[in-house]
Amino acid sequence: MADAYTRIADSIVPSVYAQYSFEEHVQSLEIFQAGILYTDPAISAKLSMGGRSVDMPGWKDLGNDPSEPVNDDPSDSIEMKKIGSRREVAARNIRAQAWGIPDLTSILAGDDPQKIIVQRQTEYWQRANKLALIAILKGVIADNILNDGGDLVRDTNASITDVDIIEAAYLMGDRADKFKTVWMHSKQMKALKLADLIDYVPSSQQGGPLIPYYMGLRAVVDDDIPVATGEYTAFMFKDKAIMWNELPVNTEGGPLEFDRKPRQAHGGGVTEMVGRRHFVPHVPGTRFLDASTAGEFATDAELALAANWDRTASSVKNMTFIALKTTEA
Repeated sequence: MADAYTRIADSIVPSVYAQYSFEEHVQSLEIFQAGILYTDPAISAKLSMGGRSVDMPGWKDLGNDPSEPVNDDPSDSIEMKKIGSRREVAARNIRAQAWGIPDLTSILAGDDPQKIIVQRQTEYWQRANKLALIAILKGVIADNILNDGGDLVRDTNASITDVDIIEAAYLMGDRADKFKTVWMHSKQMKALKLADLIDYVPSSQQGGPLIPYYMGLRAVVDDDIPVATGEYTAFMFKDKAIMWNELPVNTEGGPLEFDRKPRQAHGGGVTEMVGRRHFVPHVPGTRFLDASTAGEFATDAELALAANWDRTASSVKNMTFIALKTTEA
């Protein structure tokens, strides 16, 4: 039998694995696969030169003034109209998390927790980014209720039923058929399943899982969906509803940095690991105001504040999502 050696290719090299994790973690999110998130390389290019945010100016649509008949009077000039502008702002977010492992832990456990932490980076940042996204949606909705009459929200004060999705979609009037995905809590899904309202469609992958659909919308079930005093908030999204750009971690330590502390644990030694991510989320039709942020970048709690958001879209029809609030047993 030939000799076998454990080579570099057989092991986890932290810098290589960190880069792999950085490239893969967003794409494997179910909400990304469902078409909710999209990337805009132009935003990444603008932020590569520095800055905490990027302005995205744009033009509003032409008004609904009726056209006017012409005549042959040279002195009769038609009244001029103008086109309005809008300004959206996307904010850069730089996040980090750290883990420390005393060497004695590895010795007594008979396994290497450092390896597990490295392997679980993808899953950790999936969950962390999802919680940040939920906070952003909560903030936009809070601003909408406070300043825009709550036209993005249907609040039923009852358990979810088969008509609620229709009623919620028609908050956008003739754009009601643009929704593609509903993101809901398992309690809401349970109520719909008990009413036999869920269909299952095979995924495109051979032998892949069955994907749940409700009234033609892909259903993504997640118990991190906001719950407050017995009220559950589901979100309905149009296709490519939320921009989410991942930026390279170009700092010296990179996306995953290791540091040895040999004197800690009274000489037993400690290994510290710091994971980092740079990302730019943006809800089309909104502007991040940064009005109530204590540090350089907003925390999840600050992203959820109405004070940090303003809607720039002139019509609810130009927004990319709505919220459906229900109560479940």
